[in-house]
Amino acid sequence: MFRATALTALAAAVLMPFAALAADREDGSLAPDFEGQVAYFGNYTGKTSVTADLRRREQTPCPYPDQRCYQQVVGGGVKVVLSFDGEHVTGFYYSVGGFEGPNGLREGTLIGRRTSVGCELYEADGTMWQATTCGAKGFQGQIVSVRGIPKQSEVTFSTVGMFVRDTGWITRLGEEEARRDRRINWLTQRLDGPGAPESRFRAAIELDSFSRNFRGIDMGRVSEPVRSGKPKKNREWYLDSSYTRPDGSTGNVRGVVYNDRIRCIQWDDEGCGPIHPPADFPKPRLDDDGGWLSRSPAPIVPSDTRPAPRPRGNGERY
Repeated sequence: MFRATALTALAAAVLMPFAALAADREDGSLAPDFEGQVAYFGNYTGKTSVTADLRRREQTPCPYPDQRCYQQVVGGGVKVVLSFDGEHVTGFYYSVGGFEGPNGLREGTLIGRRTSVGCELYEADGTMWQATTCGAKGFQGQIVSVRGIPKQSEVTFSTVGMFVRDTGWITRLGEEEARRDRRINWLTQRLDGPGAPESRFRAAIELDSFSRNFRGIDMGRVSEPVRSGKPKKNREWYLDSSYTRPDGSTGNVRGVVYNDRIRCIQWDDEGCGPIHPPADFPKPRLDDDGGWLSRSPAPIVPSDTRPAPRPRGNGERY
């Protein structure tokens, strides 16, 4: 009964998809230690200017300082995917549609940190994405360029959260599995090492419980063993304990002792048997992101139907 009840309940709890866990906070914020990814979709709009090509400076009037030309009002759709690891953030953006050419967003990589009010992320050229909202429900703010780079931007962006994947539980599950393996190794050594039969019996109970439930039994729910029969050389005698099941009912476990070694373990009405190998630890099962986490315009625009970028005008402006 312990085996069937525990396995059913714990498997359902561990193997369920975990995508929605990070978004459970009512205000849409992410937990300070959140580990996972969030995909956003929305738009951007503003003004950008680019530096004139030095080879064509004499042919092209540049009315802006620092030989800066072609100030444009830009805008369009943008997909942003951010990966969070506590306060550290990395990610990318992908312009789905709108203004084309060097003045537009195109695509790029972001790296930075979470702040008390949002996020501060940077592109390779130093351009900063200053977000006042950086959570499960949205990513909003402005794009500010550092002076001296070829492309200057005064752009605002506003996106909403479309998909959240919490991967922190995978890390925690791996840590739990490592702790379990260390515990199993220690129990195995104790079972075969020196000590009283009672200590070996408790080690045998916990060790065999890992074959019935991948997390094993809480030994705080197992009573101290009681002897039954008179210990004699080359004769069997018994140790008995009771344990409390998760539903509050009580079960019994017996160990058959022979020459101070545990010969077999009997749970409730089952037959007495050897200590079994531990059950496999559950393997993480990620939910389908539907293309949201890919570095592509999917799922807004299927990648096989996205038209190839084409130059604006005759190309002389770039």
